[in-house]
Amino acid sequence: MPDTYLPYHEPDVETLVRPRYLAGPGDRESVETAFAPLRGSRWRVTALGRYLTEVIATSPCHRIRVGYRPGQEQAWQVTAASDPFAVPAWRGGFSGATPPEIVEAFLGQLADSLHYDEVDDSTGTFVSLEGTLADANEALSEAGWPTSSSDGHWLTRSGDGEVEYDVAPLVDPAVELAADVQRGFTWRISRSDPDVGWSAAFSSCTPLHLIAAVNGAVADSSPVVRATDDLPQRVVARALAEQAEVDRRAAEARAALPTAVELLANGDGLDAAVAVSPLYLAGPGTVERAVASLTGEAGWRSVAIRSGRLWESDCQTVRVAHLPERTRDAWQITALAGPLGMPTWRATFSYKTPAEVIGEVTRLVAETGNNGTAGTEYTSPFQLDGHAWTSLTAGVWTVFSAPDPKVKLQHNSAQFGRYEELEGQAPPSWTLTAGIDDRFSAWSADFTSGAPSYLVTAAALAAVDPAPVLRARRSLPETHLPFLEVVSPGTGRSSAARSGTAPASRTPLPDPAGPLRTTTVDRGQRR
Repeated sequence: MPDTYLPYHEPDVETLVRPRYLAGPGDRESVETAFAPLRGSRWRVTALGRYLTEVIATSPCHRIRVGYRPGQEQAWQVTAASDPFAVPAWRGGFSGATPPEIVEAFLGQLADSLHYDEVDDSTGTFVSLEGTLADANEALSEAGWPTSSSDGHWLTRSGDGEVEYDVAPLVDPAVELAADVQRGFTWRISRSDPDVGWSAAFSSCTPLHLIAAVNGAVADSSPVVRATDDLPQRVVARALAEQAEVDRRAAEARAALPTAVELLANGDGLDAAVAVSPLYLAGPGTVERAVASLTGEAGWRSVAIRSGRLWESDCQTVRVAHLPERTRDAWQITALAGPLGMPTWRATFSYKTPAEVIGEVTRLVAETGNNGTAGTEYTSPFQLDGHAWTSLTAGVWTVFSAPDPKVKLQHNSAQFGRYEELEGQAPPSWTLTAGIDDRFSAWSADFTSGAPSYLVTAAALAAVDPAPVLRARRSLPETHLPFLEVVSPGTGRSSAARSGTAPASRTPLPDPAGPLRTTTVDRGQRR
């Protein structure tokens, strides 16, 4: 980009850069910061080389080594073994242009794992394969990055197309570790732009919680500080534009706050109720609203469990769980083939999903589960065009966009095995997301391929229902205030949603697969 098209900026001042995966390596002090998690924890950190530019860190037990060698293509290198004399259980590293904040997140998680092993006297979490790929990729899923499958690879791309994250099929560890390049987990950033391009690769036996740390750092939307003269022109332009957008939203939020304060002036302050729209930005609401149909249906019973609360149908083949300490799957609905049978499908909702969306799904689950009927008032998601939704298909992905484009439904038609989906080893068949823009998701809902299609449609249409919903002023997400319309409780409106979305017409159309009588879709096999 020519300098004449850049916004004005001082070349030698610091600026905030977002996304951080385009922030570059920073300066030498940034390299020292990346090693911070290892210093002061009995790790031995030694500078080597003629100019002391190379750094080697060794764990107290001598089972983990971390090296920084700026002259190498993979400047950051890590190896881990079950004992000091064994061959590495896994290895990998980052190229020299990797933002040090991402390396620091990885090394911090690695140091914490080793510390946990020493305190808990465990067998080695830093070489363990516990967990699922869904857990490792949760941060990318929360960011709304789509995933596709091809030739056994699980490929995830960022919304701007800058990041490619590839998960390869498992291979023989001996064969993989004998190769020069690890191919289990690979990140590639801006390959067409050498000024910001970096890569990372780890062998397929790398513990998934360490992979999760990298993904979390890559998807982290908080900005990092860089000197503008160390950044490529297009990154500077993007950073300045991002900051201008942040400033604009902050100004809009400040302007929106007096409106809410005035409405509550004669009420009970921040705890008073207001009616807000659109629903998808109103916040999670109450647990009681999400399970109102279950508590009102005869035969459903509710029990407290260690991590939350569980509701179970009278036939013991449908379970609804609320796990408040979880994020991506704080709400879970699971259908079983029988009281002692295996799961047939699952739906999960992140903790910020509006209670009204979950409540409409649980209402249908309660009705079809207890009445034994499969017909509902909802159509197939592929008929959402009848409700003014549009769709676009690219490869295995079909994206349905609501009349308000901030709500999207993604369908992945790639062939996976049912239990791979249920165990988190494959992406879900349906993902519903809503947010302020394409990059920041306010909440998400996932449905496996065996889930009744009318539940997917119900969640999608409930999300864009224009009717205002009641929320306590205190519970409204502050970042959403500029995009919310707030009215006094009981105030009528001819049109609720700012987008002008009309109330969804619900033409009855039977769906052949109810929660307890699902049609199993075989989506192939992989990892």
